[in-house]
Amino acid sequence: MSLTGAPICEEPESIEFNNKFENREGVAYAPNAKVEIKISCDNLPKSDFFSKSDPKVFVFFEERVYTMGIPESRWILVGSTETAHNERNPEFSKSFIFEYYFQYIQNLRFVVMDMEGKNDGFLTNEFIGYTEKTIGELLVNAKENKCTYDLIGTVPFGMKFKERKHTAKDCRIMISIEEVVNTAIQAHFKISCKNLDKKDLIGKSDPYFVISKQLDSGDWTKVYTSKVKKLTLNPTWKNIIIDIVRFNSGNDKKKLRFEVFDWDRNSSPDYIGKFEANFETIKAQKTFEIINDKKKAKKPDYKNSGTMTFESIEFGEGFSFTTFPLHGTDIAVVFAIDFTSSNGTPHEPNSLHKIVDASKMGDFNSLNHYQKAITSIGKILEVYDNNKEFGVYGYGAQFGNDETMQFEYPLTGNEDRPNVKGIEGVLKIYNKTLERVKLGFPTNFAPIINRICKMAKLNGIEKRNDELVLKQYTILTIITDGDISDMKETIHALKKASELPISIIIVGVGDNDFTNMVQLDGDNIQMSGQGKNMRDVVQFVPLNKYIDDPQLLASETLAEVPTQFFEYVREYKCVPPNKDADE
Repeated sequence: MSLTGAPICEEPESIEFNNKFENREGVAYAPNAKVEIKISCDNLPKSDFFSKSDPKVFVFFEERVYTMGIPESRWILVGSTETAHNERNPEFSKSFIFEYYFQYIQNLRFVVMDMEGKNDGFLTNEFIGYTEKTIGELLVNAKENKCTYDLIGTVPFGMKFKERKHTAKDCRIMISIEEVVNTAIQAHFKISCKNLDKKDLIGKSDPYFVISKQLDSGDWTKVYTSKVKKLTLNPTWKNIIIDIVRFNSGNDKKKLRFEVFDWDRNSSPDYIGKFEANFETIKAQKTFEIINDKKKAKKPDYKNSGTMTFESIEFGEGFSFTTFPLHGTDIAVVFAIDFTSSNGTPHEPNSLHKIVDASKMGDFNSLNHYQKAITSIGKILEVYDNNKEFGVYGYGAQFGNDETMQFEYPLTGNEDRPNVKGIEGVLKIYNKTLERVKLGFPTNFAPIINRICKMAKLNGIEKRNDELVLKQYTILTIITDGDISDMKETIHALKKASELPISIIIVGVGDNDFTNMVQLDGDNIQMSGQGKNMRDVVQFVPLNKYIDDPQLLASETLAEVPTQFFEYVREYKCVPPNKDADE
């Protein structure tokens, strides 16, 4: 991970801070949006009996690095507001712009100082108070785009300030957050191909294409996968909608790659060919030859493997991902935990369900594999769940006093009240279950997926004034140690899930065979289903690959959720509950 704070100019109107995040291979993630933060305060203390404060707010960003599971935090100074002279209720004009990433905890610290010294030194000016919030938390909690918090009067850990002579009691800080204009611009395409290579011995090809953009590092990252067009060498794709920020980072000169494939039901897709161009060239040229470099090298008379034409390119302004949590859409979080016997008995030291002493629950390295997955993912998602209540289910075992094998059992033991409060509640009910559960078999996913689909269908969408309002989007996290037993039923359940506001995350723990899990990953299964295209709703991540870094685990696990979210929004033309709040 690399973090670069923009240089601070003399009293700029805004300070932009680019907090870049990378995956394990060093490829940078694209931000989901840019947000602007503005600050005001209320009821700040007087400097003394005769004068008011001269307040200034310093903004810090937390950089967290994990080494063998042990976190180290560094607070980076992003910048500061201007000084408001002799003012107890300042409204600062200077703003702060951040790139927002759904899958990361982006923690900000706002420190209010009384500037009675001759410079900006923390030891020459007086500390008033502070608050600490994540960008995600601000997005979810903002009422009319503004959050109000009491200032904390104690000096934050790891920072040194001049001893204060007044109290922060009844002092408040107001933080407004809005998406920077134009991050929701969308490109609308109609694309066709002609005379594609025939890849199947019987019948024509089943083509689809993948768009990737080149990053500053030279690496490529996928931005869009089209639907499959069955049995044609001359396909047409209508109404393709892609966010410009996701498509080319808002840079028309950024190189793009279009790769065309022939989908096969029972094997890997066959490569047809590709071309590369920037958006500026695409808008001017319109038609491009699709080239297969291997065929070109072997055949002297090779011309191309078909052509791709951009028949129409239009632009529109739509909703961005941040629009939905800012305007009332709730994120519901559900965990489903594998209690099959292949995990090992909880009292065994090598069990994936190893019972951890309560005194060690605060140490990430001491947690068992399931606790690590719950903690890493849950800490991110907890911010987006308004009521902080998570559903927790178990499968593949005998629970309570029931001798039958259960595959959708609420760990609370109450069918009507399956939710617990926060991640601490999830860990507590999981630990309690380990004391009495009878591990069993097999590993069936379909029952819990079907159950959560019913909930998503009931709570997700509401029709209002001829519009589909997205009230709730559900994220189901299935944690498992091995091979799935009901593949056919699970694929059928995923077909239903693809039509609902839901994402499904599968986290594989231990060293067992996860071949089937990879097959369930949305990148592969979205083109299955007997000819019906399926929305990508599944993401599989092996825990062992990221076990020493909970931040990387969470980012890899959750990175596709905003894309899956928006594929649903676009397909069903959903709006947020309070879409007119700013009008």
